[in-house]
Amino acid sequence: MKLNPLTAIDFYKADHRRQYPPGTTMVYSNFTARSDKLKNIPSNLWTGNVTFFGLQFFIKDFLMETWEEGFFNQPKERVVAAYKRRMDNALGKDSIPVEHIAALHDLAYLPLRIDALPEGTQVPIKIPLLTIHNTHPDFFWLTNYLESVMSAYLWKPTTNATVARHYRLLLNKYAKETGGDMDFVKFQGHDFSFRGMSGPYDAALSGAAHLLSFVGTDSVPSIDLLESYYGANSDISLVGCSVPATEHRVMCMGGKDDEIKTFSRIINELYPNGIVSIVSDTWNFWQVICSYARALKEDIMKRNGKVVFRPDSGDPVKIICGDPSSGNPNAQKGAMECLWDIFGGTVNEKGFKVLDPHVGLIYTSGLSMATVLPSKGQMLSCTDSRKRGSLPQILCSVSVLTHINTAHAIPLALPSNRPTEKLLE
Repeated sequence: MKLNPLTAIDFYKADHRRQYPPGTTMVYSNFTARSDKLKNIPSNLWTGNVTFFGLQFFIKDFLMETWEEGFFNQPKERVVAAYKRRMDNALGKDSIPVEHIAALHDLAYLPLRIDALPEGTQVPIKIPLLTIHNTHPDFFWLTNYLESVMSAYLWKPTTNATVARHYRLLLNKYAKETGGDMDFVKFQGHDFSFRGMSGPYDAALSGAAHLLSFVGTDSVPSIDLLESYYGANSDISLVGCSVPATEHRVMCMGGKDDEIKTFSRIINELYPNGIVSIVSDTWNFWQVICSYARALKEDIMKRNGKVVFRPDSGDPVKIICGDPSSGNPNAQKGAMECLWDIFGGTVNEKGFKVLDPHVGLIYTSGLSMATVLPSKGQMLSCTDSRKRGSLPQILCSVSVLTHINTAHAIPLALPSNRPTEKLLE
């Protein structure tokens, strides 16, 4: 589907032009985060600021490319007729005049000015991220005509950039407190949200917002977007990265009885060096983490790299940190303790145990801010209380499930500035 810029609106926007007071020549509006009451960030971690992101993509992709291709470069009669047909069929014949649409086509550009804070800025709630107004008196109606599509472009990436930044602050805090490698934190919040998004374009933009705070991502289109619209260049700087990894289908194909052979082939033949992440809960995670890992210890330890075991089901806190109520002694200890028993590690200067660098853990499903937040007595506090090093030292990566955030987590709106919403001739 190619988006028609004229109809990228809510229907109620179509006739606001006539509803403005006679003589209106300018509408001046702002785009502002109005409230944080629905945020998915615990209050004791919340900074009170949103991370602004998405405007440059909106300007280039929609205001420039989409309008040029879908409106100004099309025959005037065609675009006016298409607009009239859509309005007539939905709102009633001749309910919406079209002369202003023809006039905009004749003008051959969008008479708008946007003034904005730099993207990536930390902006307090109730402070405008941008302002927008028309620059031609005949097209005062255009300013808020764009509200719906502007919100669609900016709301989620700003929300997700905000959430990602708070994850980064949390992980930074625990890396510092437990003697973790601060340079490694940027890999910790790994984005696996592509499949949960509303289409590939949504995934690309949301994932790009995540990359303001981290470099770990499995969303390839997010890197494409940053290179195409933000001047990023992965040839000269690290924009985003990942590692070779399996999935359940791969692990199933080798068969249950030969699962350890699948592990061995991946570790020794396919990826004898570097990091490789292996799904480990296809049949019995505790057998993998305690039995297979021990049997393959020599192979793992001679590799120049890290084997990352991936549990992908169950309660992440209980799987990683242990479940005292379990009847399985290995599950009682948790995956961290099991790997320590086999591979050992070191004790850093702050007294925290750090797993041997040949092994690691990754959890990619079911994590949230509340899951890893130390005040909840969850994953970070578990690693702290057991002197197992910070979460960045224990987990290869954390999946930041940005797809669970709705736009309404941080309400944003494009209201007109009431004192100057109309300038009368």
